[in-house]
Amino acid sequence: MFKRANRLVPGVKFNNSHLLTVPQFVLKEKENGLNVNRFGIIVSKKIDKRAVVRNKIKRLFREILSELNENIKPGHDILLIAKKKILDSSRRENTLSIKTFLEKTGFAKK
Repeated sequence: MFKRANRLVPGVKFNNSHLLTVPQFVLKEKENGLNVNRFGIIVSKKIDKRAVVRNKIKRLFREILSELNENIKPGHDILLIAKKKILDSSRRENTLSIKTFLEKTGFAKK
């Protein structure tokens, strides 16, 4: 679980945000003007009807983002939206995709 300061609050709009679409997920990122990074994760019932599977995907994303948070410059909102292919991909593939996007866009420290 993220600390309260690192949780994305409901109602945040991601208009004019950077977007990455890969077969496993969609990652949206925008600056928030704060001194902390905030994260949100969406896993719909279209992925899997079972809450156990959806929660497992959320835990996976939380773990990846917690590891990468040290390397992300502060002041960004990041939203991850899972897709159906997430069930077939490995943790390493997901970590590499997120890390590559953040480095390519300049939000991650190298």
